[in-house]
Amino acid sequence: MAGALIARIAFWVVTNRVFEDALITITHARNVPLGRGLVDHPGEGHIHAFTSALSVLIPLVGELIHEGAGLFAIRLASLAAVCVALLYARLICRDLGIGTFPTAFVLAYLAFDQNMIFYGMAGMETQVAVAVLLAGVYHVHRHDFLAAGIWLGLAPLARPEFVLWIAPAFIYLAFMNARRSLMTAGIAAAVLAPWVVFTTAYYGSPIPNTIIAKATISPTPPIVANGSVLPWLSWLGQQTISQVAILIYHLEPFKEVWYTVSAPIPWPVLDVVAIVMAYFLVLGLVASWNRRDLWPILAFLGLFFAYRVYFIPGILYYEWYLPPFLGVLMLVVGLGMQRMSIKLPVPPKMLAVALGVLFAVHMPFSFAIESRIQSVENQVHTNVALYLKANVAPGESVFSESSGYLAFYYGDVKLYDYPGLTSKVSVRALQALPPAHRQIPDLIAALQPDWLVMRPWELQALDDEFPDIAGKYQTEKIFEMPGVPEADLNAQGASGISFGGLVVADTDMKFTVLKRKTP
Repeated sequence: MAGALIARIAFWVVTNRVFEDALITITHARNVPLGRGLVDHPGEGHIHAFTSALSVLIPLVGELIHEGAGLFAIRLASLAAVCVALLYARLICRDLGIGTFPTAFVLAYLAFDQNMIFYGMAGMETQVAVAVLLAGVYHVHRHDFLAAGIWLGLAPLARPEFVLWIAPAFIYLAFMNARRSLMTAGIAAAVLAPWVVFTTAYYGSPIPNTIIAKATISPTPPIVANGSVLPWLSWLGQQTISQVAILIYHLEPFKEVWYTVSAPIPWPVLDVVAIVMAYFLVLGLVASWNRRDLWPILAFLGLFFAYRVYFIPGILYYEWYLPPFLGVLMLVVGLGMQRMSIKLPVPPKMLAVALGVLFAVHMPFSFAIESRIQSVENQVHTNVALYLKANVAPGESVFSESSGYLAFYYGDVKLYDYPGLTSKVSVRALQALPPAHRQIPDLIAALQPDWLVMRPWELQALDDEFPDIAGKYQTEKIFEMPGVPEADLNAQGASGISFGGLVVADTDMKFTVLKRKTP
């Protein structure tokens, strides 16, 4: 716990990193005491533009105590949550009979993994979600019906996809004791119901607009198309392969971050780490398969992976979904280490120590990198928002793929983001287009907003696909990082930030602000 807290506080002090998507949620909380309501921007009324209830309720407490304290509140909550997560992980390992060294690896991963540190301390609900999930796993495993009800009720408030956890958990508890499981369900419903009632009354639905927006640009194909299931089977196969590859990447230090170009540890070494982790995972699955008390965990892991295959695009993004899943997965890895140690006690101990160190070694490198990325955000993203705040007339609309910084620093903006996380106008416009034509240029052509905020390749795509639409806009101002070659700024993925052998791509080093010409 001490190490985890020191690592996160050091990250906070060194980087002051604020993740773009975190600002979307924090903006909702900030707007409440400002009288705008629980919305990202007031231009379209009440829109449920965040996914996690806890991700907005925690900052809301901070904002109600002191204006501007929302980010501070979620960071403090993440510090508390990592202690809760480590405590429950330790207790679960004890109950599962996992030895000292495998347990140490599990705890080291939770304490020092790069994404575990980053997302919680950069403003996301990720660390809280890890704690809620592990607490639920512990109390369900011990048949603590009262405590399980509380944590299972909090689970969908932490992440909506945690319904994939509470379903097998309730089924398991019902098999253990049907009468007491009804009490658990009642407690969980009492925890969850107020939020469902509020969102239904306030937003018109408890389903976040973010889920609808993402599903709009990545629709699941029909099982039967033109009388054949082959296209669907082909898509399913590609999705499965992609998600397996993404999971393997997340078993490797440094590679688990989607924008990593190169690392201070050679790729072949990291590939060996993934192989070793996969081996222990398989051993853990074998060890747990006949244990009825582990079936809820295995069911959750299987359902979550199936959910990613069927609903999440097979791209190296959406990383904040994975830390809770990986936290549970590491329990199975720990079981695999324990199974191997029965016959070969020394190698698992050595590997547990080595893997723990490898998942922690990123810190001096990633902290320096994230500090420099935040400098880019401050000099480019933030200044774009402040420029628009000073120059956009009331009622004029703005398009930008990224909405976090714009709405946070320009609270009254009428924003059409892509894919419409904060805008139902964007979602409806995309839904009216064929699935193959739901990209950024298509949305701009459909809406033709007053202002555009574009990265160079987004602007080039608009000019290539809709030159007549692009011709209606003129450049007002360009924001870019000084000292970076123009060719690198204009090529997607070419602009990079490096420190000590760690190199990452940064796609936000240049934005062009354009205004629609007066007819």
